Amino acid sequence: MTAQALPRYEPGELSLCFQASLSESHSPLKIMATTPPPLDFDHQPGFEIPTKHKEAIRQLHGFAGKSVEELMARYQLGKSTINRILSYEHPERARPSRTGRPRQLTDARVDEIIEYLSETYENRCLDWTHLRDELELSCTPEWLATRLKQRGYFRCTACQKPYLTAAQVLGRFLWAITHIFWTVEWLKVLWSDEVTFLVGGRTVKQKVTRKKGERDCPTCIQHQFHRGHTTPVHAWGAIGYGYKSPLIFIQGSGKSGAFVQRNYLAQVLEAHLQPILEAFAAITHLLRPVAEPLFMEDGNSAHGHKSTSNCCAKWRTAHGIILMPHPSISPDMNPIEKCWRRIKQALHRRRKQPTTVAEMQQIVLEEWDRIPQEWINQLILKQEHWVHVLMERHGWSTPN
Repeated sequence: MTAQALPRYEPGELSLCFQASLSESHSPLKIMATTPPPLDFDHQPGFEIPTKHKEAIRQLHGFAGKSVEELMARYQLGKSTINRILSYEHPERARPSRTGRPRQLTDARVDEIIEYLSETYENRCLDWTHLRDELELSCTPEWLATRLKQRGYFRCTACQKPYLTAAQVLGRFLWAITHIFWTVEWLKVLWSDEVTFLVGGRTVKQKVTRKKGERDCPTCIQHQFHRGHTTPVHAWGAIGYGYKSPLIFIQGSGKSGAFVQRNYLAQVLEAHLQPILEAFAAITHLLRPVAEPLFMEDGNSAHGHKSTSNCCAKWRTAHGIILMPHPSISPDMNPIEKCWRRIKQALHRRRKQPTTVAEMQQIVLEEWDRIPQEWINQLILKQEHWVHVLMERHGWSTPN
């Protein structure tokens, strides 16, 4: 059958036709809006028909009584396409925002997992498999890792910091208050410290789950405790603004090879400290106003700070050594710690690790000599900044 050409309607005329048909039609389509959609459109084969054009077809069929064949001829569409449009219960099918299988880990569930991770250090240490088992999740460890990585959480080596008691935190905070206004005074301090390198030793560093910026979060820190090792190599050194001392290898004669006061007196104070302080004083005397050097020692028991009657304290008093007070368990407030870290990182990067004490000493000396003085000077100049950070943290560990 040849379809007859349909007359063209003006929008106003079609509106009157719609209103008249509403009173006569008992079709469910009578609840639809009477605002006439555009009646003519050019449909490109292979493209989706817009919703407003589908609505025009539905209204012409339901209100104007146009047959399927008439609609096929008018819009050059197939019969199945017209029937499918007329079968819709709504002008546009209601679809979920996301099709396919639902996610095993919703955004709300991922928020709960992150909150659980952030509670304690032990939770941070759980790897993906143990975390899944702990929370009884139905997903795979790989998918758990993917969802947390989308939020910026990765498995990273824990930040290494010493454990601090409440009394030590208070002492650090009071020390920061005392030195909060120091500026050029830091240039006259000679920072000293001992360090231990392990031949064949291995330090197990825990990995934690965290995101960028959480390195110094309290639950991401692996606290360090004193441990015994079989083949330690001990060394002593000192740095200041414009100065780096020779590196001195020391040996302990105490229990299990511990470094004690008589060792410190004989191997460092009596043997080397006087010429080192004289060399550093030549630099501090160039400051304006002229300043005498301050000698900084940490709270190691071998330094003899707990009394004034031990051999080390007597020697310092007899030679007029001016000590700078330093809080206990505060390696982050001693710039020379960065030098030791730099040497240990260089040792870690070496393809061939030292296997004897002599090899270790030779390599450590080479790396000590490679440390540039300008880099050390920058460490000293940043000391004012780290004191302010210590104040802001009320004595707790800093990112230094």
